[in-house]
Amino acid sequence: MNPLLRPLKRWWRSRGHGVHSPFAFRFITTVLREPGVYYAYPQIESMPDAEWLKLLFRLVCEFEPSRIEAIRLTPSERQAISLADSRAEVSESTQGGACMVMHGKGAEVMIERSITGHDSAWPRILGGMTSGMTFTNGSAGIAVIRSDLPRQDFEINF
Repeated sequence: MNPLLRPLKRWWRSRGHGVHSPFAFRFITTVLREPGVYYAYPQIESMPDAEWLKLLFRLVCEFEPSRIEAIRLTPSERQAISLADSRAEVSESTQGGACMVMHGKGAEVMIERSITGHDSAWPRILGGMTSGMTFTNGSAGIAVIRSDLPRQDFEINF
């Protein structure tokens, strides 16, 4: 693909255009690119890195994880998770693959905040996936692993 067209294609797909999977379309338009305001947004907006925390909040609301495994959560990330679902069991470690793994609602969701770093787990995540979809914006990556989803990758803005 022409490198000059790549940003245009990413912008186009970010609005759901050309996305044929019903799951991917809904996920892009109602989770990743949700224009509405959630009840916890006023509290989250007072925290550092509010846009990332809003995305994390929406992901927890969407997948309703019973368990979240994370590497080095910030206090703000922990609070955003708790605002979304205080019942989710959160465990932290200093070693592992992805930045965060959510288990729940029939899916395993891996979230890597920085897929471009030298210690990124993103290449291993992609290499190990046989089913499911990934969504990246060039810096962050979200992998939704479900056996009923075809293996697809989406580059979008979120």
